[in-house]
Amino acid sequence: MAIAWTSTAAAEAPPELARWFVPQPWQRDAEGPIVSLGSPGQFDDMHIFAPAVAQENGRFQLWYSGSRGTPGNRVFRLGLATSADGKQFEKHSDNPVLQFADAAHSVLTPALLRNPDGTVLRENGKLRMWFAAARLGKSGLHTLHESTSADGIHWDEPSPVLLENAYCPTVMKTDRGYEMWFSDVVRRPWIIRHAVSADGRKWNVTPGPAIVLSQEWEAEVLVYPTVLKIDDAYLMWYGSYDNAIRRETTAIGFAASLDGRQWHKHPQNPVHRPDPKRPWESNYVGSGCVMRLPDGTFRYWYASRKQPPFLNLYFAINTAHWAGPGQQLPALLRLPPQKDDVGTLAADASLGRSVDVLEVIDEDDAIIRAWYRDATAGGESTFIDLWLRGIDTKGFTAGNEIKLSQTLHVTGNQSIDTTCGRRSFWLLEPK
Repeated sequence: MAIAWTSTAAAEAPPELARWFVPQPWQRDAEGPIVSLGSPGQFDDMHIFAPAVAQENGRFQLWYSGSRGTPGNRVFRLGLATSADGKQFEKHSDNPVLQFADAAHSVLTPALLRNPDGTVLRENGKLRMWFAAARLGKSGLHTLHESTSADGIHWDEPSPVLLENAYCPTVMKTDRGYEMWFSDVVRRPWIIRHAVSADGRKWNVTPGPAIVLSQEWEAEVLVYPTVLKIDDAYLMWYGSYDNAIRRETTAIGFAASLDGRQWHKHPQNPVHRPDPKRPWESNYVGSGCVMRLPDGTFRYWYASRKQPPFLNLYFAINTAHWAGPGQQLPALLRLPPQKDDVGTLAADASLGRSVDVLEVIDEDDAIIRAWYRDATAGGESTFIDLWLRGIDTKGFTAGNEIKLSQTLHVTGNQSIDTTCGRRSFWLLEPK
């Protein structure tokens, strides 16, 4: 029985899950945070995290946990922001929209009742939201609670405790009833558990963990699961410290399952990492939710943290999208390349890949610098300079990062004279 509960690698996964273990190039498509800290004096002026998003009637609603105070003196309340496109949000004027009456317990990690594809599911015309609560800095006990709302602004009082030692739930309704995955925080290392319920209030925790630490990048905790069920496959994105002895970086991993209980982790985990070039998400990514949109693509809303000192335990809320397994982007170009290689230089922070302009030669030629992580050097960041030909360079500026989506072909070499002699570059042209 214990073997059935071990999270295994994709190589051991059933063939029905194989389509999900492809590269996941999550593309950041917002220029900055989509929700930022509040102005001084507002309820969320120091810490914000854990977005929970619903799309209804052409509008997006995003609930999040926000707090004032120092890291050791925080009380989180629930905030709301709205958007027409899921990327540019405006905070509600009457925030916060939910809090505990004792002004001591925090409203943490909200999770809406969802359909298997991540879209929101109302019952009796109301939203149902589960969340964790704790007296931060006073007690380590995290408890599970629920509230309901007709409009997402006016919420019922939090329920009594539904479950103890439960943090960051994710809930969907399936043919089993209500299914929940959450982090069990009774002791470290934190693990992810599964539970079922007939009514969403009395929960039966499945014996044995759903996911435990098992990959080299993971450390200390498995946290912030967000789960979908697509075409009979359960899909989970989750967070962990990323080789972080000092707890200074986190990343997001992916796992898939046929039953929601026995999980298989992606061999290329983590699938989403912080981006050092975006200061507001340079060190932490996590605590969010994933939804499949009507066009079949996936969108992730997640929180982030900037570099130490961690005065803001979470600093901003962000978003990224993934085309999905059946709509894969062209393969990434191998770096360093070889003659006749074909692929793209699309940016991918999880792989440390980005492209800067070094010099614009003319309207069709430029010298670029492609950054990547060198697997032969322990994953350290490095670069290679390349000659790009046949691409419109009008928008290129030396020193700036550029986005290249075209499929490129390594056709040969291009040389130039320098003060130190001849220098040769691999020559890339559109395929």
